[in-house]
Amino acid sequence: MRFRTNSPWPVHGVVIPGGTVFDTNDPGCPVKGLTIPIDATPLDAEAYEVQLKSYAEHRHLLSGGWEEK
Repeated sequence: MRFRTNSPWPVHGVVIPGGTVFDTNDPGCPVKGLTIPIDATPLDAEAYEVQLKSYAEHRHLLSGGWEEK
């Protein structure tokens, strides 16, 4: 699952800068298992689906980004 943060994100006592791209398929990904931020941009279908499921009540606030081609 790939996504980009759009604002600073506090994780494990540090603040990850906005614009950081994560791939949770990478074994060393520091945010593996965490919920994607509501304002993150999904970069693949998996991230998009997880974000929709995590924020079903707030779908109108999601930033989008990924589109099936």
